[in-house]
Amino acid sequence: MSFGKIIKKLRREADMTQENLAELLSISPQAVSRWETDCAMPDISLIPPIANLFGVTTDYLLEMDQYQKDLRKAEFEEAFHEYWKHDDKEKNYAVAVRAVEAYPGNMEYMEWLASAEFYVGSLAEDPESYNRLLESSAKHYKLVLDNTNDSKLRNRALQGIVWPLHMLGRKTEAKEYAMRIENDHDRDSALCWCLEGEEKICHRQKVAENCLNEFLLQFKVANYSIAARDAIEQILKILFPDGNYQYYHNILQYNAMDKAFMLCEEKRYDEVIAALRTARFHAEEMVQYGQQTQYRFTAPFFDRVAGETIKTDRDATDLDDFIDSLNNHPCFDPLRDREDFKALYLK
Repeated sequence: MSFGKIIKKLRREADMTQENLAELLSISPQAVSRWETDCAMPDISLIPPIANLFGVTTDYLLEMDQYQKDLRKAEFEEAFHEYWKHDDKEKNYAVAVRAVEAYPGNMEYMEWLASAEFYVGSLAEDPESYNRLLESSAKHYKLVLDNTNDSKLRNRALQGIVWPLHMLGRKTEAKEYAMRIENDHDRDSALCWCLEGEEKICHRQKVAENCLNEFLLQFKVANYSIAARDAIEQILKILFPDGNYQYYHNILQYNAMDKAFMLCEEKRYDEVIAALRTARFHAEEMVQYGQQTQYRFTAPFFDRVAGETIKTDRDATDLDDFIDSLNNHPCFDPLRDREDFKALYLK
């Protein structure tokens, strides 16, 4: 079988067009056509990349039987898995270029090259190198997206392509790719670099507010102490100085209840009453919050954050939950005859 017939067979088995093959090898489709009709042979430097692309040996392409272990593959694999650990971006870029030249069909290497091009290009001092490398980075990320079904690699490429497009001023295109990212956190992070003007401010405030919510929940779980509960209250007072907490009243309600339980353990009963009064206040505010259809924060840090009120299917209100807590927790038994404790039940 001639070299041209071998190439044609391998290309068709890979469900690849002549144009696809040409793009991966950075040559013209006409050159591929001439190979397949045995009108020409590729440059000898292209033989190893073609073999690597189709997962065969150079001996197979050239109708030879001897198979030799590819030591270069091992070298590239080691460099690929270690490249994030090194600060020498120019060296990393050079190795990535060689890896893609040798294995043009390896999309992990292609994503590696795109990443290396972005980092080297973003630091380039002359405009020509800056634009050339960033354009090439975006092109190679797109090539990965067009040629991989690996979800992790695809996600990396979607996140990666946003950066060069953003720095090239192609924000609309960058946003289109960012919106294709499936993971909410990764998509929100990418969008922070794609939006402009008021839309960008609104989005970044919302991302920050989501992070705040997650931080408070994790901080509360990780730190069961009165000091931690005081810290949560102070953080929210600083970030929402106007007291317009919206659904954060729920966090403050249970934050105060936790504090009351801890104070009960220490028999600091006057402080328990104060903490319960705080919990009741926030429970009442949550009842008011639940009667809205829309919410909006007014504190300067989050004054663009608004949305639909969070609804539940429960008939019981936060105030009902608060009173149930008073009834059902034995730690409050020593307080039940106090008038200030009884007053907490009033609706």
